[in-house]
Amino acid sequence: MTLLLRPVRHAVNNLSMVLTANLDAALPQLPEGERVTKQIARAREAAMDYDHLARGFLALGREEGTRPAPAARMMQELLPLLSLAAAGPVEVRTLGSAVIERRSPDLEGALILAASGAAGLPPGPRPALRLDGARLVVPWALSPEARAALEAVGAKLEPEEEGVAVTLRAG
Repeated sequence: MTLLLRPVRHAVNNLSMVLTANLDAALPQLPEGERVTKQIARAREAAMDYDHLARGFLALGREEGTRPAPAARMMQELLPLLSLAAAGPVEVRTLGSAVIERRSPDLEGALILAASGAAGLPPGPRPALRLDGARLVVPWALSPEARAALEAVGAKLEPEEEGVAVTLRAG
């Protein structure tokens, strides 16, 4: 799989760039309000969603290891995958910044497991994740698997209102 990751990432990147560039070029030439214009706009939006999701997924295949990373940037990169695991949109409110220890792909997998707890919430908007430096507040219950995965990457877990505060290791 490692052998294929780089060429697959390259092919996904090419597809995304060709789709979005051509749709971006076509949109201004179409009459406003027309059905085809709306269809092209929806196709562009879907292409962008695909791009973010595919990039996030393929990033999980990067080389294993530990490296420092800005917590907010990592959470933004993971957002499409967190939303997929949560079975609906997830928002991250960033209140402060910190550099954390990014243990790939274990940390990303643990955060995806944590997000999957939102899939069991009642229908409607989900409460936002809050990231304040290296402290991430997950406003729903974590499964035992998510707890174990987070603890395995050195995160400290504390009860927080309806959910859990996860303090990530400083990088």
